[in-house]
This record gives sequence, C-alpha cells and structure tokens, in this order.
Amino acid sequence: MTLNDDVKKIFLEAFPTLPESDFEWAKTQKDYENWDSFAQLNLITLAEAKFEITFSDDEVTSISSAKNLLECIKSHL
Repeated sequence: MTLNDDVKKIFLEAFPTLPESDFEWAKTQKDYENWDSFAQLNLITLAEAKFEITFSDDEVTSISSAKNLLECIKSHL
C-alpha cells in the first residue's frame, strides 16, 4: 500500500458517509458539509496514530484538504 493509499483510507475512515468515488485530493473543507471541528480532530488523530507523528497546531489548522494532509504527513516522514 502506498502513502497515497494510506492517506485516502484515513480520509474515508474520518468521513464514513463519503463514497470513495467522490474522494478528490483537492476537495477542500468547505466542500464537505460534515467537516466540522470534530471531523478535523478525528482526521488528525487517525493520521497521527497511523504514522506515529505529531502535527503542530499550525499544521492542524492548515489541513483543509486530503492533499494538505498528505503534504503534512510527508513533511514528517
């Protein structure tokens, strides 16, 4: 499994009502009706646990798309 696959899986786990066919790397937080603070926390927690990393507060607030999440994870690996 590639890093991209892992991040996509995390994203789909954090947003269980999102059909995989609707997943887009560039889709932003405003494009999701259920991307609230709880969803953001869940997304960050899943990523940190999977990759055994810790995001800074600035990184957490900058993650507004799957692409942002992937870039932040890459910066820690």
